[in-house]
Order: sequence, then C-alpha cells, then structure tokens
Amino acid sequence: MNSSLSGTLQRFLFVIILVISFFIILTYLLSMGLGILVFFSTAEGLNFSQGPIQFYPLLLIDLKVTVNAGLYFLFLWWIFTLCFATAWKYRESLSSKIRELLSGTTERNPFSNNLLAMPAITSMLLVATLVLHFLQTKGGIPTGGLPQGDLFLDFVYYSRAPIVEEIIFRIIPIGIFLATYIFLVGKSTNPDFSLSQRLKTCILSVLQPERAKKIVGLRTIGKDGWFRGIVWAEWVMVFFTASLFGVAHYLGGWGPGKISQAAMSGAVFALAYLYYGVQAPILLHWYFNYYFTVFGLSSSYYSAQVDFAYSLTVSANLFLGILLWVTMMTFGVMTIFKLLRRKPKLTSVPELPPAKT
Repeated sequence: MNSSLSGTLQRFLFVIILVISFFIILTYLLSMGLGILVFFSTAEGLNFSQGPIQFYPLLLIDLKVTVNAGLYFLFLWWIFTLCFATAWKYRESLSSKIRELLSGTTERNPFSNNLLAMPAITSMLLVATLVLHFLQTKGGIPTGGLPQGDLFLDFVYYSRAPIVEEIIFRIIPIGIFLATYIFLVGKSTNPDFSLSQRLKTCILSVLQPERAKKIVGLRTIGKDGWFRGIVWAEWVMVFFTASLFGVAHYLGGWGPGKISQAAMSGAVFALAYLYYGVQAPILLHWYFNYYFTVFGLSSSYYSAQVDFAYSLTVSANLFLGILLWVTMMTFGVMTIFKLLRRKPKLTSVPELPPAKT
C-alpha cells in the first residue's frame, strides 16, 4: 500500500470515527434527559422518588443518613452534569475543537478534548470487556452478577457507584500520592513558590494532574507521551488501584471473572484520570452504570420511542469499538512490516591506498 493510499484511508477512517463519536455524544445527552424523564414522569418513578433512601456521606465510615430519594438522585445527576461540562471545556472547548476539525486547521491531537475522546475510550473498553467475558465464560470462569431488586433502587445504586467508587479507588489513593509527590518535587523545581502556592498546586494535582505536573516542571502525558509522561510510581498506583477495584467487585458479590474485567476497566479509568482529570474516570464509570441502565429502564415505559434509539445506541458503540480495534491492529501490522522492509543503509568503506611493493 503506497503512502498516498494509506493517507487517504486514514483520513476516511478518521471522518467515520468522528461522525460516530459525535452521534454517541448526543446519546449521552439523551440518556441524561431520559433519567429525569423516567424518574419523575412515571408512576413507579414518582412513587419511589417520594420515599426515603439511605447513603453514607462519609463513604467508608459507618454513618447512615436518610434523605428523599428524588433529591438524592437529582444530586447525583447534577454531579454528572458538572463532569460533562468540565469534559466539554477541558483544555479547549468541544465547540472550538469542532470548528478546527471542520476548517481543517487543527494540527494537535483532536482527542485532547475529554468529551470528544470519551466515545473512543468507552467503545473500545466495551468491546474488550465483552471479548474477555466470552473467553472467560468459555474457560469456565463465570462473571456472575448482582441480585436484582427494585428497578429504581438499583438504578440509583448504579448511578451512585461511579461517584463513590471513583472517589475511593482512584481519586483518594492516586490523588493523595500525586499531591504528596508534587509537593515534594515542587520544593526543588520551584524553590520560589510560597507555601500557599505549593498547597494550591497540590489541590490542583488531585483535580487536574496534568496541569499540576506542568506547573512544577514535571513530564506530562500530553508533551512526553504515555510512557515518559507517567513515572514508574504512578504506574504502580494505576495497577495497584485497578487490582483493588477488581477484587472489591468479587467480594461485593460478582463471580471470579469480574476481577479481571473490573481490573482492566480500573486501569483505563486511572489513566484517564491522570490525563484528563477528576471528571474523566467518573464519566467512564457512568457510561457502564448509568448510560446503558437508563436506556433499558426507559424502554420498559417508553418502548415505542426508546427501543429504536436504544438499539441504535448499542450498535453505534459496538461498531465504533470494533472499528477502532481493527484500525489500530491493521495500522500496527502495517508499521511493523514497514520497519521490517526498511533496508539498512550501507556505510561506504574508504579505499585503502595501494600497498607498496
């Protein structure tokens, strides 16, 4: 395949990926609206929303607080909305990125915007999870599942998990490590920083690790890539928290196959946290818990309006995930063949003067 054909194919695939990504982003917005609709416009949802629900405001501390279920759901819903707004504006707004792509003037990574990158990350992770589930099931390792209860109570619990679990498994352990690391490193890289400036940078490191690392002069993923931009201690934290995440799901009632699935997802969530910031792992977790659940729940009440949209949404996510995996593997193989076919340059050997007789 010549270079011009390869470039044309890449541009064609890039356009397809962007079009599907924009469609999936629209389904994110649709799912957020469906959550409000099914919760407050159905008889079952209204009845449940008027009742009480218990939660733990201090997370790991055994202190229960009883609140109105409807208000609690709205609280979770607004947190997701805030995360989406942050993802829309991260580094540069999605609208400005779209204008750049349409004008063809962008020279930077189009997926530097968190929201634009989210469909690619989630769809590839979805396909990888399904493949792993298939292989483990064939090997006799069940994934299992949680017992089903009240549909709306389960929906609230599924909606709560992305926030609570990401705080426990990603934001607290990795955030504390980053804050400590950046505080200590900042003393040597920025000796003129006051104590208050260092503390502000530490707080920023929990919310936006990339920005905090850039401020103190450390290597970043955006500038130095995934391998040079993440120090070995960060990799340790990524895999440590991912492993805990997998084991916690098993202890929480899932089958043994869920350990590897959750650990794989946990590692992706952690890397997204390091690159995009605190909203990214919450939104990725939201995708698997809220996004598909609300479509399934809504189809029970608005089947005529939702079923087609639900099927199209699932198909778009699966198609994008498969397309990205196939594209990545195809161009990876092509790159390897190019490297193997590249002939080493022969160095010229200087001629020796004729031997004296």
